[in-house]
Amino acid sequence: MSKNIIMRLFEIILLLISTIFPFYFSTKGYRLNKKFLLITFGCVIMLHFIFEGYRWQMIPTYLITVILAWCLYKEYLFFNGGWVKKFISGLTFSTLLLFAWSLPYILPIFSLPTPTGKYKIGSDYIHLKTDREEEITENTNDKRELMIKVWYPANIKNEEKEPYLNDGDRIGFAKKYGLPKSTFNYLNYVETHTYKSPKVVNEKFPVLIFSHGSYSKASGYYAIIEEIVSQGYIVLNINHTYESTGTLFPDGTIKFYNKEYDEKYVSTQQMGELAWKSQQDFNNAKTENEKLLVSRNILRNYIAADITKRWSKDISSVIDLLETWNKSSFLASRLDTNKIGVFGHSQGASAVGQSLLEDNRIIAGVSLDGVQWGNMIDSTLKKPFLIISSDWKFPHPNFNTYAFKNGSSTIFYDAKIENSGHASFMDIPLMVNLQFVNEAGTINPNSVYKITTETVLRFFDMYLNDKPTNLINLKTKHLEFEIAQKKQ
Repeated sequence: MSKNIIMRLFEIILLLISTIFPFYFSTKGYRLNKKFLLITFGCVIMLHFIFEGYRWQMIPTYLITVILAWCLYKEYLFFNGGWVKKFISGLTFSTLLLFAWSLPYILPIFSLPTPTGKYKIGSDYIHLKTDREEEITENTNDKRELMIKVWYPANIKNEEKEPYLNDGDRIGFAKKYGLPKSTFNYLNYVETHTYKSPKVVNEKFPVLIFSHGSYSKASGYYAIIEEIVSQGYIVLNINHTYESTGTLFPDGTIKFYNKEYDEKYVSTQQMGELAWKSQQDFNNAKTENEKLLVSRNILRNYIAADITKRWSKDISSVIDLLETWNKSSFLASRLDTNKIGVFGHSQGASAVGQSLLEDNRIIAGVSLDGVQWGNMIDSTLKKPFLIISSDWKFPHPNFNTYAFKNGSSTIFYDAKIENSGHASFMDIPLMVNLQFVNEAGTINPNSVYKITTETVLRFFDMYLNDKPTNLINLKTKHLEFEIAQKKQ
């Protein structure tokens, strides 16, 4: 069992009771003290609810325990009667037992990696109202509004730790899969290392702007972001409204992923056919030039190229207000606005590359497993850049080989984490402990978090804080890691 998964004491006792006693009573009868056992079962359930709390993953266990208590009270054998009745009872019990053990394991109470930096971590939110037209909605009067989660080095006094994910992330994630909005309330039992609204440490810190993946939980990157902040960075975590699972605004309103826009522009037959044909043509191409032509067509014309440009503008909208926040907000005098970096995952990673082309205020950028949509294929970066990819397998076409064919006029690092998956950079492999579902490969999630944070921190330390380091040497430290400096 992964050390990130927390099976709590009374849950384990209940599972053992539900597994062992039905067989024991069916073979040995009710020889044990009935009153003592009933009191024991009741006490274990009560202690579980008091000290650990209810979660729906335990419902099959609760049900077996209640049935077991009833059978014990009535001295009724679990597997009684003829072979048909025994078969039905056995099948029902086996099904319940399967769910009793698997649900808490697949959707566990998990522990986040412990940050190793010297700073405690705090967070607060900024509501950013722009004068840009909102492209997602039909109302032409709508202006683009963003929520920014600010993670920062903090002075902790009596502040409480924040719950894992806010309601926008949780309810939006449930809504994405058609689940009840309370599905992820059990995440209240996951302990974060981030405190709610403490004061910022009295120092100036480099600024990193983070952009999430499309239709994902905007702040579902605790494992990576908490570590980065603990090392002395302020991270401005953008929530791209209508394009994350959900954005929670100060008045309690949640703006979910806009499916109308998705159906009209994103998940269309035309886009699907373009993606499918491009993959086939790329994999069947005989020459490098043929692959280049296929790559240029899909990278410039797929809908993700438009999203990339919009999100790049979101990043610039945040940068536009850094000086204002540095004068009159809880971040006053804490932002080193001469040291701005950007990093992102998936679609957000593509926005990072685009923002490096468009915004001269950014010094360096990191892409975490993003296809570089847009006009990068016909451009040359002029800023330090690092891309860390997951272990893409055939038939996944590597369009990035051609998107970044011109590299950077300064420095360009190309890295890969073997046996990782697209979701390995998120908290998903902790939330969903099932490899064929979580798309996180076969590698231990903690290994990916460690490799990623160490590489990202060294990169930004070098280009924002002028700390010399050798990124290439990291491949000797981490066997699953490949990294090379790309020649222009």
